[in-house]
Parts: sequence; C-alpha cells; structure tokens
Amino acid sequence: MKKLLFFIIMLCPLVVFSMGEQGIFVQAYGEADIINNDVQTAKLQAVARAKWSALEQAAGVKVKAQSVVQNAILVDEAIKSEVQGVIKGFQIIKEGQNQGVYWVQINAFVVPSKAKDALGVVSRNTTISVIMPLIFPDGRVEESNPLSERLINELSVQGYDVVDIAGGTNVSVYQLDQALKTNDFLMIRNLAYQYLSNVMLVGKVTTTMTAKEGKNIGYGVSLPYNIVTGRLVYRLITVKRGERVILASGYISGRGMGPSVDDATYKMLEDMSEKVANQLVSTIVSKIKGSAKKIRVVLKNVNDMQKMMEFKNFIQYVSWVLSVQDQGMNALLVEYPEKALYLASAINSRPNYKVIKFSEYEIDVQVLN
Repeated sequence: MKKLLFFIIMLCPLVVFSMGEQGIFVQAYGEADIINNDVQTAKLQAVARAKWSALEQAAGVKVKAQSVVQNAILVDEAIKSEVQGVIKGFQIIKEGQNQGVYWVQINAFVVPSKAKDALGVVSRNTTISVIMPLIFPDGRVEESNPLSERLINELSVQGYDVVDIAGGTNVSVYQLDQALKTNDFLMIRNLAYQYLSNVMLVGKVTTTMTAKEGKNIGYGVSLPYNIVTGRLVYRLITVKRGERVILASGYISGRGMGPSVDDATYKMLEDMSEKVANQLVSTIVSKIKGSAKKIRVVLKNVNDMQKMMEFKNFIQYVSWVLSVQDQGMNALLVEYPEKALYLASAINSRPNYKVIKFSEYEIDVQVLN
C-alpha cells in the first residue's frame, strides 16, 4: 500500500501538467556507456535517450537519433528552443548500472502533436526523400526503378542522406498524380513527417508506346523493334516558415527502343537517366546552396595546425556542408543551409570532439585527447 501511495505521489507532477493538454503518458527506456567512471554524465545521456524514445512513441515515428542524443545538452536544447512543452514532465521510475552501462526507465507526459514537430525540427537535417514511380505503357507500376536508383546514387555521391520511400508508403500513383496536378501537398506533407525529411523530391514517369514492332513504316518494311517515350514530371519541395513550398519543378523526356515493350521502356530510362543526373541533381544542389548561411566553428583548445587540418578534413565531408574556409588559426567558416543545431549534432557525434556552446551562427568545439 505504501509503495502504491508513493507511486501515485511521484506521478502527481505529471498529472498536474496533463490538465488542459492533449497529451499521453509514455514509458520509455534509455541507456549510455559509463566512460572514465563518469556516472553522472552517463545518467544524463541515458535520460536524454529515454526522452527521445518517449517522443518517438508519442509521435508514432522512428528515426535514427544516435548523433542527436550523443549529448544530453543538445537534446534538451533542441526541445527547449524549438518546441516548448513537448515533454511536460517526467519521472525516473527505475535506474541502474550493468556492465559499464547506465540505464533508466522514465514515465513521461508527452504532447503528441508537439512531439512530431520536435522530431521534425531535430532530425530533418540532411535527408532528401525520393518518390518517383514508373508507369509502364500497360499500366503496371514499378515504385523502385533504374531511374530512381540512379538519382539516389548521384545524390548520395553529393553527400546527401537519401531515403527511397516508395516501398514503405501506401500512396497510390493516382494520389501522387493529383497532388502534382493541383499542388495539394497534404499527402506529401504527411509523408515528410513520417520520414522526417527536410527536402522531398516527388515525381512520376509516365510512358507511351510510340511505335509497335511489326508496324508498317512504308515500302513494305516493318519496324523491327518497339519504341517507348517517357516523361518525368517532378517537384522539389521543402519547408519554409512552417509551410511546404516548391523549390523547383520541371519536365524531362526520354526515348528508347527494344525487342519488347519492357526492354524499350528500360532503354528509355537509360536515356532519361543521363539528363536527370545532369539536370536534376544540379538543380537540387543549387537550390539548397542558394539558401545556405555561414556558421563560424571555433576549436577552443587548439593551436596545433595538424589537429586543425584533421578537423577541417572531417567537417567538409559532413552532410550538407557546402564549403569550408579558414578563418584564423583555430576557426573555420562553414557554409551550411540548415540550423546550427544539426551541424553541432554532427560534430558532437564524433568521439574526439565535444560541442561546448553553440548559437545559430557560431559553434564552439573542444578537442578531446
């Protein structure tokens, strides 16, 4: 009876928080390695990871948050500065140590709508989601196809994290077609929240059999192959001031010949792929680069040129970093199109670097020996 009364008392702060809010209670688990016998830091990180797990459960989405939750301060800063009142309160109900790992179990009161916003704010940093189905002349639909695979590969080479969402969605080609025709992006916005993408490339390839094998082309000569013409219509969509806006749109065509209709269709995709790789990828890069800002990154405890060069080599390959310029002995000016929080998370995910302070235009980093 005493234990039950104690548990009710422990939950009272959460119940008070819940009044007037459309929230839910969530139990979540988190753990962190104990490094150099620093139990307190491990506990903070375990709690941060449990908070993140609570957000995921409340929002109904799952994201790779390892780089974000490496540092408890970054997680709490993101929650406090970006979306107020996501976790209205929480209590640690169990905790302990096991073979160098500190673990906690928390009971949190979470507002689901704000949790979804918080996940979007923190995680939609370097991801481009791609959905580009192919419609064959006979009406068959192929969600993943050589064109989308080529595009995903080209974007990956450019340093972007690319998600092919075609196989994991219930969106029909008809719904996609209507969204593209009417600019009604409600369905696409829902997809963006599900996959936590900052930029989405949405399009479809329609095909027409222009000429069939055996067709009489004059003088008693029959066409020895099939000819298929394809047309790609696309939209590049992102978020600005909370609204989905079109960064770019376009139309690309291609043509292919083959002994069968499918062969001709794939030949058409090969023809179109070169145009897509050159035209569409350059459009995406230029649109993202056009919105970039400069963030000053300072190594606070470094006067060693070798360590500075090692850090510069690392940061120039971080996703979405567009350029890196030297600024003095221990500082870099980084061209980056997203929030400084995301860049700070990427830096902090490396075991030899620790973010000690950051604002929207400056990040202070300590090099760990």
